[in-house]
Amino acid sequence: MGKNPSIDLLKGVLILLVMAGHAMELAHQQHLALWIGAGFRMPLMIGISGYLLNLTRTRTEQTGVLLGRYGERMLLPWLVALIVYLLVSGWSVSWITPLDLMLRPPFHLWYVPVLFFLILVTRLLPLPPLLLLAIGAPISLATMYGFGLDHGPVGISLMSPDSRFLRFPVYFFFGMLMAEKGLPTRYLGIALLVMALGLTWWAGLRGSGNGLAYVPARLMMCLGLIALLPRLSALRLSFAPLNRIGRDSLFFYLWHPLVMGAALAGGASAMATLALSILILLLASRLFAPSTLIRRLVGSAPAPRVHMVAPEPSDVAPQPA
Repeated sequence: MGKNPSIDLLKGVLILLVMAGHAMELAHQQHLALWIGAGFRMPLMIGISGYLLNLTRTRTEQTGVLLGRYGERMLLPWLVALIVYLLVSGWSVSWITPLDLMLRPPFHLWYVPVLFFLILVTRLLPLPPLLLLAIGAPISLATMYGFGLDHGPVGISLMSPDSRFLRFPVYFFFGMLMAEKGLPTRYLGIALLVMALGLTWWAGLRGSGNGLAYVPARLMMCLGLIALLPRLSALRLSFAPLNRIGRDSLFFYLWHPLVMGAALAGGASAMATLALSILILLLASRLFAPSTLIRRLVGSAPAPRVHMVAPEPSDVAPQPA
């Protein structure tokens, strides 16, 4: 699926919500908005990734080309960020560290390997999105009910993966299904109702500890939101600053905790930390734009191209004689 301004806009909003949530968490603040945002931010991001996935290209492209493309766009900047965060945090290194980093990524760095895993599954299992969803949904549900919604390894062995590898397929494959089938107008009201009921239910569960209710409430909220992606795409909404952040979402996602940590260490409040982080990352993104090598290393998107179109003869103002 090609670039869509509405989806870039939504990605920009989600990245800002992720940053706002992390700023509140780092400042040890608790709020209902933090609970609600944490419930749908990353499932919706994963759903968007499934929605945007070019299924034909993913399955027909040569393996070396596919791995090289995702290696350059996702895995290389993820590896660079991983090394930086390990050095900054003083993470202890042992012979099992490579396995830990791949199967149980630390901090916020789980997103890239989980997404790459789901892309590989899509390539290795050449099934329609509906069948992939039929396979992935029970696995996700079993993981959610068996291990809860908190992240952590599924098991205690050396090869036990982070639970998010198994919790998020339902969102990814549902996003793929929405890209394939769309959302007919007759189902729009149902999607809105499911989303609204799920959000209300999820909001009311804050602090309840009711693990059995967390799963259906979150599923209703997140799947309802993902179902609305085709309708949002059709609107083609755009707001330049948010669209820019959306196009550069990987860069903002990878590096915002580092900038936030520095701001909080300097005594900034949560709101000031958020504002400073957005500004610094926007400036850094602009600064890195001319260098292809730096952009590849940090995961920053190139500056959008401006296409100059020559005016038609009828559009040219008449010249004085």
